[in-house]
Amino acid sequence: MNLEPNEDQKLLFDTVDALLAKHYAPEFRAHAVTSDLGWSATVWSALAELGLTGLTIAEEYDGVGAGPAEAYVVLQALGRHAAVEPLLDGVFVPSWLIGDLGTEAQRSELLPRLAAGSDIFAVAHAEPNRVWDRTPSVTATATEDGVVLDGVKAPVPHADQAAVLLVTAVDANGRVGVYLVDKAASGIARVDGRATDWTHASDVTFTATPATVLGVVGDAAKDALARTFARARIAVGGEAIGLAESALRDTVEYLKQRKQFGAPLKVFQALVFRAVDVYAEVELARSFALWATAVTEAGGVDPAVADDSFVFVSDMAKRAAEESIQLHGGIGMTFEAAVAHYAARLVGITQSYGGVAATRRRALWSTQLVTTPEALVN
Repeated sequence: MNLEPNEDQKLLFDTVDALLAKHYAPEFRAHAVTSDLGWSATVWSALAELGLTGLTIAEEYDGVGAGPAEAYVVLQALGRHAAVEPLLDGVFVPSWLIGDLGTEAQRSELLPRLAAGSDIFAVAHAEPNRVWDRTPSVTATATEDGVVLDGVKAPVPHADQAAVLLVTAVDANGRVGVYLVDKAASGIARVDGRATDWTHASDVTFTATPATVLGVVGDAAKDALARTFARARIAVGGEAIGLAESALRDTVEYLKQRKQFGAPLKVFQALVFRAVDVYAEVELARSFALWATAVTEAGGVDPAVADDSFVFVSDMAKRAAEESIQLHGGIGMTFEAAVAHYAARLVGITQSYGGVAATRRRALWSTQLVTTPEALVN
């Protein structure tokens, strides 16, 4: 199995990397995350013009129809610059879920909006005090006029800018479903805030909020959710690799320039060895993430593969974040320092889509481990 991106995929990476390099100058991310939008409208428009907002969408819905490898290299490029534009959570994840579960009419109506880059959607699945993989507490109640939702979702990434919310809920028969809620629907109360990496996230309360079921409820919806989040855990590995590459690059450069006791830090072997250890972990994680991407490209989504990759990459992400901050010293803790943003996003990735805890819990629940159970380690 070839784990290297092909020439077209490498060109895609170089193109996105070059585009972001023009914008993500020092302190650009800090300004972007503190803006009302939470990212750069200029960068988003440029990404849309490249066709990246349609990357994971089939050509029949105005998309590109690309696969897991293309999503991986694009996210690696975004990670290299700690870019905050919501391609993954605002476009890729909703498009996977709609494409998998939605009716033909729903796909035809919703996916072109994502492909054009005019809208982002938000998947609202996490809930306070509920384990990620358990049945949602948000309820879907049938009425004479349709379906209404009641309950709380939090945190919901980018809910403040999302045109449509894809909300997981349970009906009166205990069946899980995904429900479409327009941002202008009645009965929505939103408290906006920030995640650990300073990107926007919200607490969203639904009170008799009108909604429309996406596709069907029941096992089909549960399976579609599992596949969608598995795709996301594989894809976010690319972002983690890009972030770690940049964090390590900046750390090595800092060791060369910063002096202590009249000598550059690079002459202290203990510090150099720590940087080398991070390099080795990044390269191992890269191989694991590329393997998971290649398996998905060749044979479709395997949640066990996604979980193993996610845990392995998350362990690396946590180590890279800790060491890059430690080796930078106090400057690494400041909001203005680029390394602080790399580290914050690396840690944020370890908590995404249920986080490492939910992933290891699934491994413990599983009766059919099909890969080496890395998720059970530690």
